[in-house]
This record gives sequence, C-alpha cells and structure tokens, in this order.
Amino acid sequence: MSAGWERRWASRARVAATPSDEGLFLALAPMDGVTDAVFREVITDLLGGDAGVSLCVSEFVRVTRDPAPARVILRHCPELARGGRTRAGVPVQVQLLGGAPAPLAASARIAAELGAPAIDLNFGCPAKTVNNHDGGASLLRYPERLRGIVAAVRDAVAPAIPVSAKIRVGWADDDALEAIVAAAAAGGASWITIHARTRAQGYKPPVLWRSLARASALGLAPLVANGDLLTPDDLGACAAASGCEAFMIGRGAMVDPAIFARARGRAVELDRDALVDLWRDYHGRLVASGAIESRALSRVKQWLRFAGERDPEVACLFDQVKVVGAWEAMDPLLGRWARARRANHRRSRGPRPRPAILRAAPELGRAEDRSRDPASAARSPR
Repeated sequence: MSAGWERRWASRARVAATPSDEGLFLALAPMDGVTDAVFREVITDLLGGDAGVSLCVSEFVRVTRDPAPARVILRHCPELARGGRTRAGVPVQVQLLGGAPAPLAASARIAAELGAPAIDLNFGCPAKTVNNHDGGASLLRYPERLRGIVAAVRDAVAPAIPVSAKIRVGWADDDALEAIVAAAAAGGASWITIHARTRAQGYKPPVLWRSLARASALGLAPLVANGDLLTPDDLGACAAASGCEAFMIGRGAMVDPAIFARARGRAVELDRDALVDLWRDYHGRLVASGAIESRALSRVKQWLRFAGERDPEVACLFDQVKVVGAWEAMDPLLGRWARARRANHRRSRGPRPRPAILRAAPELGRAEDRSRDPASAARSPR
C-alpha cells in the first residue's frame, strides 16, 4: 500500500470536493434509470444530510445534432433550481452524452448558465442503442475525437467549472487505455473516472482494477476508480490494485446506502427496520415527484433486486414482492420482513437499540460550503 494512499485513508473523514482536494473523494455514480434526482436526494439526506457523499452525477443528457434545451437539462438535473445541489447541499454534476463537439459544447454552456457546478462527459455507456448512435463507449475507439469533445466543452465553460470525462478501460480490450486517458487529459479533463471494465463486458465480471494502474502511472490527470465498489474494504483493495485514491460508487449505494459514511470511518449500520423506512421514503418521494404508481413501485423493486445481488435476505424479500402489483400489497410485506429479521435477532442476541436514519428537513438543509464546491478547484492543465 502506498504512503500516499495511507495518508489519504487517514484523512477519509474529510469530504473532498474533487479528487485533487484533501480528504477522500467519494462520488455517487450516474446509473441511467436508477440515480435520478429522487434517488440522489434519498441517499444524500441520510444521517441528517451528512451522508459522506462528495458529489452526485446526473443521469446522462443525450445530445445529438442540436444542443439540449434548458428544459431537458432541468428535467435531468432539477437540482439546478437549487444552485446545483441536493437538498442536503451536495453538488450535482450535469452529465452529457454525445459524439458531436459543437452541440455538446453548447449544451455545456447552457447547463453552466443554469448553475451547473461541474460538467461530466459520458464515454462509458455500453448500451447498444447509444453506441450505435455515436455516443457513450463508442468514442473509446476514437481517442482523437474524444479529445476534441473534451476540449470543446472545456473551452465552452468558465475555467472555474470542472469538466470531467467518464470512460471504460477500452472497447473490446484494454490495449488502448493509455491512449484514451491521454486523449481525455490532453482535452483538458479536470479528472477522469474509469469504470474498470471494457465495453464488451458491460457489467459482467471480472472487474479490471489492475488495468487502472497503467493509467495511474501516466500521471496525466486525477483518476477516479469505478466498478464493484460495494464495501469500504473494496476501496482499499481497489487502491492497492489500481493506484487510484478517489472513487465513484454506484450499485454499492443500493447494497449499503450508508457506504459513504462507513467508508469515512463512521460506525453506521442500517438495520432492517431502517432499510424498510428508507424504501418507504423512496416510494413516497417518487410519488410526490409526479411518478405514476406503477413506476414508483418498479423503482423500489429495482432497488431490492440490485441489493439482493449481495444480500441474501434482501434477495428473499425481492422474491416475495417481485410479482406484487400494488404498493398497498407490497408495503405490508416490507414490514413483515423487518419484523421477522428483528425477531430472529432478538432470539439470537437479545434486543439492541435501533439506529435512526435522520433526514434533513427542507429548512435545515446545509448552507453552501465552498469546501465542498467542485468549482473551487483549479482545472487540470491542458
């Protein structure tokens, strides 16, 4: 383990605003169809709004021949109406996806005018529909085009607004990883997030943390590791294999919503009652945001399915509720599941106090803190 990582880990309680800042940078990953504004708010509101998240990234805004209208950007990132932050004060980066530099640059300019604290460029989406239309991971095959897009967006917004790039280690293999990273850095990327899989892998194993070590060795831009970071221990394992000291967490936040706080050394545990409260809150916020009942129900099931991939007890719960067609029928099953787990625990260990999930009331949301503002960090040199 490097001395640099040991110093970083020792300061992990401090929330770094960018990968270059003191402390530990832990971003909530963008997952299309999952991490919308409601999910971002639920996660960042945990523990009284002190969940330990450095930065959220919006679901991607698709940009084709024309710039994305302001209304589309606002739909993907409604936090822009609140200064580009969640209710708990966590900055939200606007992510753009496309293959044409000019409309992407214009879209970034519009997002900045709306108050985006940072811009991210998606070169990692593996979806065939996206890739077949010159977006996402398809650009990994053309590093010079990728460089041009980053440069155009970098030039379109103020120097104080970070512009980052999210990539994978490659298209079919990782042979061109150094060229891809060099292209993004040459375009002026403030930092580069790397999902440690190829596009061909999608989300299948194995995760290629060791490939990231080659990118780290270049020293061209700050790197953020992404992929299979499901526990705090995974961060150390990834750091040892990759040389990266900043991280982006996706599905890990569904498996363990408190992972950001626990990675910072806080003794936080969400018991089954707390998880059920969280899922109920998520459903209620989805409905309040305008989601139709069937969509809200599907989103909660989706969360359970992802969490169940790592938690056998949640997997059993998902098996019970996956065919349920109404929230009124699902809600009692959640309560029954929590009571059963609580009863089993009492029989085996005796009663224990239940940890509370404290949520920040709207009027108590944190005031703006420049130490957490990614726009306060200088961008990487071109």
